[in-house]
Amino acid sequence: MSAKTLIIIAITGLLLLAYSFFSTNPGLISKVFVDYLKIAVLICSSFATVNILSFLIADVWFSRSSGKQPSALLKLVIQIVLYVSCIVLILQILGKDIAVIFTTSAIVTAVIGFALQSTLGNFFSGVALRIDQPFKIGDRIIIKNVEGTVHSITWRSTGIRLSSGMITYLPNGLMSEDFVTVVPLDKPVKRTIDFLVPAAAPPQRVMDAAYEAVMNQPSPNINLNQPVEIRMWQYNLVEKGLFLTYKLFYSPTDYNQANRHTDREIMRRIWYALHRQGYSPEYVVPTKNNYLKFINSIELFQDFSIEAQKIILENSQNLIFDRGEQLSHKNLPSQAMFIVVRGCVEVEQELTFKSGKISIKPFTQKPSSQPSLPLSKQIIDEVAYKLVYYIGPSAFSLAQEAAKHTNSIYWFYQLLAKEITDLEDRRDFLQHSPQSPVEFLKEGDFFGERALFLRESLPEVKILAGVETELLIITTDALAKALHYDHTVLQSLSEKFRQHYQQHLKGTIQSSDEMLEIDTIVEKIWNIYVKGTS
Repeated sequence: MSAKTLIIIAITGLLLLAYSFFSTNPGLISKVFVDYLKIAVLICSSFATVNILSFLIADVWFSRSSGKQPSALLKLVIQIVLYVSCIVLILQILGKDIAVIFTTSAIVTAVIGFALQSTLGNFFSGVALRIDQPFKIGDRIIIKNVEGTVHSITWRSTGIRLSSGMITYLPNGLMSEDFVTVVPLDKPVKRTIDFLVPAAAPPQRVMDAAYEAVMNQPSPNINLNQPVEIRMWQYNLVEKGLFLTYKLFYSPTDYNQANRHTDREIMRRIWYALHRQGYSPEYVVPTKNNYLKFINSIELFQDFSIEAQKIILENSQNLIFDRGEQLSHKNLPSQAMFIVVRGCVEVEQELTFKSGKISIKPFTQKPSSQPSLPLSKQIIDEVAYKLVYYIGPSAFSLAQEAAKHTNSIYWFYQLLAKEITDLEDRRDFLQHSPQSPVEFLKEGDFFGERALFLRESLPEVKILAGVETELLIITTDALAKALHYDHTVLQSLSEKFRQHYQQHLKGTIQSSDEMLEIDTIVEKIWNIYVKGTS
């Protein structure tokens, strides 16, 4: 009970005491003053009674019975009802004829009610919503294909903030009459993503490909404590044939971000995964006719005849990867060589610390076939704005100067970090930096040659598609058929691979501690590709 209520009770008690004294001693003051004192006692008693009953009904009885906190609107409605009751009671005590008042007010109420039927309907629906409280401000709701966060609940309407940021106001009458779905934000909720695949595609392969696309590089907004499931759902007969609808179920950690970001990201991942499997009738695999130039430009294959190079091309694969998608043994064939024919591949270099100095083990020593691009103005400005916090406005000129000496974001951060004298501030600034330098493989570059020629696995290293990237994949089967057609190149091929290893792979992430001699390489390639043994 509030202090205001206690003050009203105290004032009412004093007035009642005064009224009792003067009413029993009529000769002390005039009768008019006693009548006014009586009215004051009745009014103060009404205030005290309304506050006490409102507290008992809303804060005690309603809270305990419903387990919810009463809204301000509910308290207001209770107080209005109690005040009207007190007014009627006071008029009766004072001897007023309330029948005439009720008759007149009933007629006026009927006229106003007919004129404001829609408004009053929304008002009372708003009252009912605030009393029942099926949802509150901040809850995520879905009604009539409108999904968003409850922004406001007024007497007339409910405001819903959409994912676009716009606010839609729905009448309370609609909110109380239609089905409203409330998304609980404190418990796991499943979302579904539908996708169509030709019915001829093996269902288990489809589900495995979609699952790997999501779980190979799961979005931070996917709750991995809850299962990610994919189910066949129903057949669909459309103009282009018979299709199967599949549903992917996942639980987001932040439901508000799911519709706008996570669903779209998952759909993209599934699109690329299914197209790599060839499960979409809309997609036409790019022709490989223009890819012969990539094979011919690689020194390892230049001793092959044009016919043998064509055999390699015909038996190779080309796969497309989404921007930011991680490349690993889960979505790349093992024991193969990969040529970038479109896009860009980013590979993290390996950092080692010896005697307080940083040394880098690159992914390859081979110079890129494309020149490195300078850091963009956007990246330079973003890093400069972070540096301003530590050293002031000079950060902009220092960032411009540092960008002339490196194309690597990692080393860009390292150069600028030297301008920060405080070691703790320097560590704080470097938290924005990539964990290690990144090596870029662009159009015409390749990797995995050791895995192809010696049938070894790719090293465990983080590889990402920087943009939408297409790889031409030369498999052991393609190389075996080319060597079967033209086995005379075996000796020169082995020598070239040994030289390539010494010049470009030795001391890199792709190398091993094993020393490769020419005779060992020839023997291995002969056993693998001629004799058929590993």
